Amino acid sequence: MNGPDEPGGTYELSVIGPAQRRLTKELRACNALTARYGLMLPEAAIGALAQKRADALSETGRVEFGESVIPKLIEAFCDSPYLMQDEYEAVLGELTDAFYYFKNESFDLLTDDELIAAMRTSYDESGGSVDAVIGTSLETLCRGRRFGEETDGDDG
Repeated sequence: MNGPDEPGGTYELSVIGPAQRRLTKELRACNALTARYGLMLPEAAIGALAQKRADALSETGRVEFGESVIPKLIEAFCDSPYLMQDEYEAVLGELTDAFYYFKNESFDLLTDDELIAAMRTSYDESGGSVDAVIGTSLETLCRGRRFGEETDGDDG
């Protein structure tokens, strides 16, 4: 890889390392909350989710300062009757991708909490389908907010 001063060189963000470390610490702390619902993230899953966040931010062209959204997703979804340990890491990864995608699609007109609440509602109403979260009601919700339309979240 070329350095930043060389032709075609690139810069790497030095904040990724500290952000990854902070996120792993936050995810470890989430285990105290989720254990009562039978959900735990082992160290390998914590590392994988930290990398998933970095990849999702890069793919969507977003930057996140401060606390990651993944602990908020965990807090919002951990008591869902449809979230099981054997799929916990995969679902969190997909929800992370969906969150950043929909933040872009809504032009940030939805707050993090509004978007997460809509995602949770869609997830539970569909019986725990991440595909339903990604595919229908959130697109309708985001489209409505983007164009200044009011929606009640019952579409989809």
